[in-house]
Amino acid sequence: MFEDLFVNICIVTTLVFVYMKIRWGNREKSSYPWISHLIDGFCGGILGLFLMQFSIRVTSETLADMRYIPILLMLLFVGKVPAVISAVLIIISRFLFGVNKSSYAAILMITTLLAGYLIIEKIFRNEDNILLKGMYMVIYSNVIVTIFLNYVLSDISILIPLTVIYWTVSSIGGFTSIFLVNYLRRSEYLFRKYENESTVDFLTGLRNVRNFDSIWKYSKELAEKKNKFLSLLMLDIDHFKRINDTYGHGNGDFVLMEVSRIMEEAITKKGSVFRKGGEEFAIILPTYSKSQAIEIAERIRSRVKRHQFKIDGNTKLLVTISIGITSFPETTGLIENMVEAADNALYRAKENGRNQISL
Repeated sequence: MFEDLFVNICIVTTLVFVYMKIRWGNREKSSYPWISHLIDGFCGGILGLFLMQFSIRVTSETLADMRYIPILLMLLFVGKVPAVISAVLIIISRFLFGVNKSSYAAILMITTLLAGYLIIEKIFRNEDNILLKGMYMVIYSNVIVTIFLNYVLSDISILIPLTVIYWTVSSIGGFTSIFLVNYLRRSEYLFRKYENESTVDFLTGLRNVRNFDSIWKYSKELAEKKNKFLSLLMLDIDHFKRINDTYGHGNGDFVLMEVSRIMEEAITKKGSVFRKGGEEFAIILPTYSKSQAIEIAERIRSRVKRHQFKIDGNTKLLVTISIGITSFPETTGLIENMVEAADNALYRAKENGRNQISL
């Protein structure tokens, strides 16, 4: 009996781990949230079916298992709709193991469990400690299962040892499952956070140098393979050191953020903007010809020039930028030399008086 319930714990932890990793591995948001609800609910129902398959057959009609755990996990970590879907599928699945008094009692048991979980969730909706809420749900589950086992079992010699073993294993399995999912969720959150921070500039929110290298490599390969245009802009804020020295680094950071916003608004979603370091930026424009790149560059230059950088109530800065442009295959036939060519063009724009575009 103990071994069978222990198998339930192993099934829960293994399938929950696999499911959560797959779910987060395909974490792109769907345009239709109900599809995600259906998938989550279906997976919860399948987990419940597995638990019933490896349950203890106490009598010819009665099964003892931990089928409540998928419903509990769905409610705690995913949402109410997937939890309800899981409950319905588990109720239906129970009839695969026989249509009898116990299977009909299971309908009432799962319904009672789900209702209780929803009440506990509502009572502790402002409680941040999800492990505490989970603990109350597991204890509630054990109580309800015990009540229904007492209803379907008439043999007290079976009921007492079964109750003791069930409470022990169910508590261990329930708490372990909740802790595991919570741990996986936190670990995944931290991983995505650090992954995002490693490729995003903390000040401006633009992609950083590391991200530039990977996207630039992909853009080059696409341009060569598809024989498409590819343009690269290198941008630099003119006399930025003077701004920092005169108005302070805090106001200098404000200028960097404002210029970043202007660039992103100017290119919309047609390209990618990067902060390469300090006051230097880069823009990758896939499929853009030289004339299109010049148009984008001039739009950015003129918008920055006209923009009033309000650093306090009485001070407004006027800022200019210089831009170097290179385009494949129009200004260079060697795609590998484009970064160097754009840097040289930026240098010429600086040498020729700044606040201009150079090819």
